[in-house]
Amino acid sequence: MRSMTVEMSPEVDDALNMIACARGISKGEAMLRAFALLKVAYDEKQKGDGSSLGLVRRLPDNRLQAVGVVTGI
Repeated sequence: MRSMTVEMSPEVDDALNMIACARGISKGEAMLRAFALLKVAYDEKQKGDGSSLGLVRRLPDNRLQAVGVVTGI
C-alpha cells in the first residue's frame, strides 16, 4: 500500500479526530473514507449528464427527499 504525508490546518485535524473518534475508527480510516467519497463525487461529475453528489432525507414512508447538493468538489 502506498503512503503519503499530509499537512492540514488544526481545524481540519480536529474535525478528522472528532469524526474518527465518533465512528470508532482510526484517523487513517477516516481519511480513506473521505477520499472514497471524493472519488464518488468526481466520478458523478465526470459523467457529464448533470449527475452530482447529493444529500437525501429518508421519509417515514421510505421515500427519499433531496435536501442538498454537494458542490465544490
